[in-house]
Amino acid sequence: MVDGTIRDEEQLASVILGLLSGARHVAVGASSPIPATAALLARHLGSGRPFVSLLSSERHNFFTDGGRELFDCGGQGRIDAFFLSGGQIDGGANINLVAVGDYAKPKVRFPGSFGSAYLYYVVPRVILFRLEHSRRTRPHHQSLRLHLRSAARPLSSGQSAFRT
Repeated sequence: MVDGTIRDEEQLASVILGLLSGARHVAVGASSPIPATAALLARHLGSGRPFVSLLSSERHNFFTDGGRELFDCGGQGRIDAFFLSGGQIDGGANINLVAVGDYAKPKVRFPGSFGSAYLYYVVPRVILFRLEHSRRTRPHHQSLRLHLRSAARPLSSGQSAFRT
């Protein structure tokens, strides 16, 4: 805060802090300084709780094998909150972590999902966040769903394959 003015990053960290109430273990990805701020503040205010794992930190990360252990911990129900920030997030919580435009020749390519789909289903509190809120980053719900559907490729393994 400078001159009594709260910056957008501070406001978002404050909102995220409120969403972490009651969490026992919060995991934060490698490029998420705003959620990391909120998680560490929650731990400070909670006298050491919640437990915070910052994947980009040597000091605040007990994992020794990175993502593999994160996924194991999540699958075992030992992570209560995790964060995702996609290139696009619509009002229905559909999230685009891969690209904008034709998948073969995208206009923009994002870092990717790296197991986010798995964590989205096994971690009870996945918090979607985005500092920028514009038409570019928050497309109309239907347009993102159509884009996601057109990007999916059908399985060729026959009728016995499970499809979602």
